[in-house]
Amino acid sequence: MAHRWFRGLATACAVGLAVAPVVASAQPPACGAWEVEYTVSENLRLSDTPMGRGDGVYAVGPGRVVLRFDDRDGQPGGRVEMLSYEMREHFTIDSRTLFWNARVTTDALTRGTPDACGVAEGVLQGTALGWTSPVRGYRTDGTITCEGVLCGKFGAPPPGRSELHIGPGPVSFSPFQLARDAKTFTMSETFVAKTDMPKQTAHVALAGREVRRACVPATSCSSSKGAAPSATDSPNSYAGGTAEGYRIVDRASLELFVSSDSPGGR
Repeated sequence: MAHRWFRGLATACAVGLAVAPVVASAQPPACGAWEVEYTVSENLRLSDTPMGRGDGVYAVGPGRVVLRFDDRDGQPGGRVEMLSYEMREHFTIDSRTLFWNARVTTDALTRGTPDACGVAEGVLQGTALGWTSPVRGYRTDGTITCEGVLCGKFGAPPPGRSELHIGPGPVSFSPFQLARDAKTFTMSETFVAKTDMPKQTAHVALAGREVRRACVPATSCSSSKGAAPSATDSPNSYAGGTAEGYRIVDRASLELFVSSDSPGGR
């Protein structure tokens, strides 16, 4: 009797398995795009300063860059939008001569001004990310503090603490060179500004490391950004600004108004 019961139970289980519906395993939704955030360091190189006394490379940062890539077979690729660019610039320059001295400290934030599609657009080909637009609304805001008898003379900022506002204006970045997995990138030295007072030329180089990656919806941003910049709003140049009574003619005035013998310069 027990033997027949077990045979019946086995038959019922077999029939149940035969007619049970097959449930497909859940698959994650395909990514429309990839949003990748990087922490970024910057080398600011100044040249053409009076008598070369302010020439040097100054490490600043950290900063932040967020890129949105098209999806290419489950990986970042194709069209790229730079959603945001921010760089903290804080350092002190000490200038000492036989009769003059000054200590100039800058505490500022440089950033792009985004529109609906971010601050810049580009295309990733292989591991090279070339930019098809400048970084829009590139601006620097903060304070600059000068201490010493040289302050207010020969183009140095005025004594004490002053507000600092430069830009906004477009700046053309050099291509980003990405690792194959897009987890790191570098940007070679890129000209960002030249000024006549103080006389100097500024270049920046960047290095970024991924801190976040997320699957996000695709966008339909157009690569066309309207009219081309005018002659008074050309890339990497600003018409000027005012910071507490002295004129800033472009972004190179961000830091060195005086020569530097500090360890920050190389």
